[in-house]
Amino acid sequence: MEEKLAKVLSYLGFAARANKIVFGKDMIKEYLNDPRIKDKVLIIAKDAGERVKKDIIIRCDISNVDYFEILDKKTLAKAVGKKEISVLGIVDENLVKAIKDVLKGR
Repeated sequence: MEEKLAKVLSYLGFAARANKIVFGKDMIKEYLNDPRIKDKVLIIAKDAGERVKKDIIIRCDISNVDYFEILDKKTLAKAVGKKEISVLGIVDENLVKAIKDVLKGR
């Protein structure tokens, strides 16, 4: 599992450097509703607040978007060069596919 997480963290780093991440409530809402992005994934921190998790999971279910609860806020934020992040989405569809493949064990 450690190897998988390290791979996901590196993909998140690539996405951040390419400016292909979304975070924050408003950006996440736009991301989930954007018809131009076909393949989407949300990464939720394990230590995110219960209300945040519940809200994001409901939105993902409605929009039929995959989500994964991994890592903690600090580790997630460090991977993308921020201070603290509870939820983030990836805009680049190739990175989305790569992250899904790693986390689903393909």
